[in-house]
Amino acid sequence: MAERSRPNGLSSQMERTRSAIVAAARELADTGAEITMPKVAAEARVSEATAYRYFPDLLSLLRAAVMTEDLVAVLRSATRSDDPVERIGQAAEILGRAVLRRQGAVRVVVAATLAKPSTAKDRPAHRFGLIRHALAPWADRCDPTLHADVEQLVRGLVLVISAESLFALIDLCGLTPDDAVAGLVTTARQMTAAAVAAIPAGPAA
Repeated sequence: MAERSRPNGLSSQMERTRSAIVAAARELADTGAEITMPKVAAEARVSEATAYRYFPDLLSLLRAAVMTEDLVAVLRSATRSDDPVERIGQAAEILGRAVLRRQGAVRVVVAATLAKPSTAKDRPAHRFGLIRHALAPWADRCDPTLHADVEQLVRGLVLVISAESLFALIDLCGLTPDDAVAGLVTTARQMTAAAVAAIPAGPAA
């Protein structure tokens, strides 16, 4: 009776199985290797059918296992500067390194979004919060009438500070992972510096 009253409706054994599947997905993702449901099931020592009973597809499993890192908190702990160019460079570095650490899993999420755009709403929008947090000390001082210009910068940076851009630099341009991250950082800093020069902001409080 006690097991039936558990808030999430799972018995103790079911919770252990689910936790084992999630842990296996996280461990595989941390290797950066390609990740598939059969690999996760084998790592968790359950059948593939069992894995699919808990998670209807690989995307839902990855959301539960690895797409939960708070990158804003990482940036907050990494910087004390209010300089938007420096902060956006750090944001690009943080996201790029986070993608590289678990690129096998991230590639699955990106591929799912491209193949089925309706799944985009289920994809964690880490970069948006990260970019807005990086720009906040400067953006908050900008003239409110220039809000559209600030938003245009945010949209431009979303194209740069992204897993898709990182993979394009690695896969299409042949850059090493470290050089690809450096490319994101340089481009993001250049875009931000140009916008800061063009959009007047008041003095820091």
